Amino acid sequence: MWFTGSEKTLLAIVMLLTMIAGIFVGIPVSFTLIFLALGFGFLSIGENIFDLAYYNLVGTLSNEVFIAIPMFIFMGYICEKAGLVEKLFYSMKSVVGNLNIVVIVIAVLVSLATGVVGASVTLLGIMAAPHMMKMGYNPKLTAGVIAGGGSLIMIPPSVPLIVMAPTMNISIIDLYAGALVPGLMIALMYVIYCLFHPVPKVETKPDYRSLMIDVIPLTVLISAVLGSMLFGLATSTEAGAFGAFGALVLALLNGKLELKETLLKTTDTSAVVMLLAISSTIFGAVFTALGGDNVIVDALNSLPIPPWALVGCILVLCHLLGWPFEWPVVVLVFVPIFLPVLVSSGVDMLWFAVCLGIVIQTAYLTPPVALTSYYIKQVVPEWDLSMIFKAMMPFMWIQVLAVVILFLAPSIATWLPSYLSN
Repeated sequence: MWFTGSEKTLLAIVMLLTMIAGIFVGIPVSFTLIFLALGFGFLSIGENIFDLAYYNLVGTLSNEVFIAIPMFIFMGYICEKAGLVEKLFYSMKSVVGNLNIVVIVIAVLVSLATGVVGASVTLLGIMAAPHMMKMGYNPKLTAGVIAGGGSLIMIPPSVPLIVMAPTMNISIIDLYAGALVPGLMIALMYVIYCLFHPVPKVETKPDYRSLMIDVIPLTVLISAVLGSMLFGLATSTEAGAFGAFGALVLALLNGKLELKETLLKTTDTSAVVMLLAISSTIFGAVFTALGGDNVIVDALNSLPIPPWALVGCILVLCHLLGWPFEWPVVVLVFVPIFLPVLVSSGVDMLWFAVCLGIVIQTAYLTPPVALTSYYIKQVVPEWDLSMIFKAMMPFMWIQVLAVVILFLAPSIATWLPSYLSN
């Protein structure tokens, strides 16, 4: 069926609005995208839509970066299920006097565990909350530390960055290098904030031997995986495979390998991300064929604001979308819609991707939705939800401050990739 240019533009707008409406009423995102793409594509370009869908399917599945996703997810779940992070918490607890700082350090390590905020917050809550309450720590600060630490999903190696790289046509190695310093900067800002709050003094006998035994294997594994990529010794797929194998060995040595459950969770998480990646790619191809990308570009570029303010508006919109949706939906569905605007504005995509990673994290800490608060409430039911909301606010503002810092000093996100490429 043939349509004029204006009619195709109208179809693109209707397609976009229908997609948003379908997602908000609870229809599974992947099925919403694929059915809309095939339906509107058949109306506009006929049977060729099936060829277009096939080529986009093959192109997505053959992307080497996406192949690394199951590897890193498996690595994270193995570390979680094998109790490696839990052992490290108890070892650090005997040496470091401030458990708030211990939780933040553990959170940095947990960031490799699938990039799922719910899993990170739950793990930290189960490990830390009972001990910190028993030792007399301020519940409000404790809840904030667990929430803020559990939202650190952009510190590499992390799955959100792996998904973001091909979506925004960025090298995963450059993105890992770009996100490393800002991610650690946020963790350091957390630590500085916690140092201004008093903690109970508890006499403990430091167990440095156990700490070294628990720290070294996990640290070596993460350093080897990340270092092999940053220094060009391995591709993301090869590094992911090495990380998965290394985690498997550590789990065997720890005597706690839950392989069946780990494989099931890995398959489930990987399938959700990959199905969304495929469906969003096909949706984007049809949306572009209808001229929808030009509509978005023209509408945003017509705003009487400078480019930096336009980028800020896009980040704010992604932040708002992060309230009801998990990060894969924001990255795979909505970000591609804004990409033409960013490209036409001459934005450094690497810098923007790092800012976007922080913004996605911040959405998990922002009331009135703040999904992190409900995860904490599930594992610590005695904490009041309003108290958890208040506890998260300082850590949310710390992340907002980090984005402002990146606007003022973008080289924080770009100097390491530039240094490594020289």
